[in-house]
Amino acid sequence: MIIDYDNFYKASTLIHITQGAALFILGASEAYAHDNPESRAVLAGPLALIAAAVLIPLLVLALPGGWSIEQLRAALEIRKGFYLFMAFACLFGAAGLSRLTQVSVKSGGGWQAFFLFFLAVSGALYFTMAWRVNEEAWRQVLAWHAAIGTTLLLAVAAKTANIFSGKRALHVGWAVLLLVTGLQLLTYKETPAAFGLRIVTFQAAPDLPAAKPASPSKNAGTADKKRSHH
Repeated sequence: MIIDYDNFYKASTLIHITQGAALFILGASEAYAHDNPESRAVLAGPLALIAAAVLIPLLVLALPGGWSIEQLRAALEIRKGFYLFMAFACLFGAAGLSRLTQVSVKSGGGWQAFFLFFLAVSGALYFTMAWRVNEEAWRQVLAWHAAIGTTLLLAVAAKTANIFSGKRALHVGWAVLLLVTGLQLLTYKETPAAFGLRIVTFQAAPDLPAAKPASPSKNAGTADKKRSHH
């Protein structure tokens, strides 16, 4: 079983693109649905989230896993950070199903609350990504994912405020922030150092000069002479 470490960062980049496409489509459909609530375009957002939830595990299975369950298990053991992508898949799927159910039953209430809750947890989860990569890449990863998580959480906050106030500007802000989050994810490219093989090198200490044999002291010689007289 050979695990190609390049597949980790390739999979990560494609997963970010998948997430970005889903959130961008969600933002576009939410913007259109505000003035066209009966349009089927409103279904595009939740369906995109569900599609991302299906595609993310497939990408992990295809690249690090090499379409093998045994290799997938070994790959996840080596890079446990990829379990976060599985968590994202669950959250995106749950958010998409909640929004789809809300649209289908044509009532807001609980399903909309679940939808926003799962998106908020996804936003918070982006902040943890930096602690699942190699030390040399964590600052770059943190900067990107903090921005992504912040815009997604702001989007949820704007939509929550819109529900209570009904102000159109807040709905526009919700849609725009989703589009921005999607664009950030679509343009993200994982650094190979994030999940690459870490090589630790050891430098041998310089050879020290050999210690000179200790010469017998004068006192020791005198003592030997005294013993010899006896």
